[in-house]
Amino acid sequence: MIDDIAADAAGFLVRQVGGLAVDLTVDQIFSRHSARFFHGVGRRVIAVVTLGGKRIPSSLRSVPKGASARPRRSDWLALWTGILFWIALFLAAGLGLSYFL
Repeated sequence: MIDDIAADAAGFLVRQVGGLAVDLTVDQIFSRHSARFFHGVGRRVIAVVTLGGKRIPSSLRSVPKGASARPRRSDWLALWTGILFWIALFLAAGLGLSYFL
């Protein structure tokens, strides 16, 4: 009985901390400056992979005052490409360098 309470409390705590970590990560990725960074990385990755055949405009376009930014499909593609490339880069570096530890 006591063991079940402790296990339930520990499970609840792990779920809450895990949820908080996911929320903070998503908030950070989609913050203004981080999104621009990942968008820029994605633009460059797409340009290199297509050998310059596909060019996505910069994320530094100005939006008229009072208007909201309307991201295009290519903006989302560049953002997600940048995020996935960055994750793959860190995984590759971690797995590659862990051999030497």
